Amino acid sequence: MSVETLLSRLDRVRKRGPGQWSARCPAHDDKGPSLSIHETPEGVVLLHCFADCKVADVVAALGLNLADLFPPRTGGAPPLKRRQLLTDGQALDLLRKDAELVAMVACNIAHGVVLSPGDRARCLLAAGRIACLHAEARS
Repeated sequence: MSVETLLSRLDRVRKRGPGQWSARCPAHDDKGPSLSIHETPEGVVLLHCFADCKVADVVAALGLNLADLFPPRTGGAPPLKRRQLLTDGQALDLLRKDAELVAMVACNIAHGVVLSPGDRARCLLAAGRIACLHAEARS
């Protein structure tokens, strides 16, 4: 969707500068123009209501959705690559430590040891990290 389409659905639109406008916010009973609209050079439309309306509420009041604030993807543009938070070596070290913890907890349970709430929480945390690392490795 173009910024012109969005602007055509707003009341009391005023140009403030290159790629910048103000208008009445459709998400609340706006007496004056409290909505700021900015179009980035990439074609992304940024909205800010100075009365603290959420962007999702503003676009919904216009009959739009959040995806309409972004330019359509071109067929040749690759999707953005997620930043890797851990190196492969760090991920394997974390996986090894968490796997050792889970194995130790399993042995304790097999021998009738009752886990404390803290130990149970730590084991669940380790299991969650193992699942996250598995999902990350598969993506």
